[in-house]
Amino acid sequence: MEVSKHPVASLDLSDILPLHHKTYDKNRAPKLLGQPTVVYFHVTVLSIDSINEESMTYVADIFLAQSWRDPRLRLPENMSEEYRILDVDWLHSIWRPDCFFKNAKKVTFHEMSIPNHYLWLYHDKTLLYMSKLTLVLSCAMKFESYPHDTQICSMMIESCKYCEGVKKKGKMSLVA
Repeated sequence: MEVSKHPVASLDLSDILPLHHKTYDKNRAPKLLGQPTVVYFHVTVLSIDSINEESMTYVADIFLAQSWRDPRLRLPENMSEEYRILDVDWLHSIWRPDCFFKNAKKVTFHEMSIPNHYLWLYHDKTLLYMSKLTLVLSCAMKFESYPHDTQICSMMIESCKYCEGVKKKGKMSLVA
């Protein structure tokens, strides 16, 4: 077994926050040169099951990844790796996107032996947050052509307050 010659020191939240902590407002989106914060979403659908015509719902297991840059953060000293895994609880102390699933009836975070969500910090101060979720989603099903009907169900992701005046939606259609 080979032991690393350069052990990675543990981090505290204060290692990535600006030196003057009071200048960092977790309730304000990070802006670079006054431009709106761009948030990237990636959804990997692992499974779709439990389609319920009576309640007009379906269940989806997904991985949700969100990434954004926060130039206000500092990189940890001696960060030689491409990225560092951060404590997920730090999300309570830094800005993060406020996305939600507009047509969700229920959202469950997976917590097998440990919670299944992770936070990475990259050299360009990009944060990547990934979580595994089970969603119960509503779907306005139409049965006029039963038994030859086709249902189109959507998974709608939206933001509450960081929309720069325009409400934007991510929409993914699933044919059931």
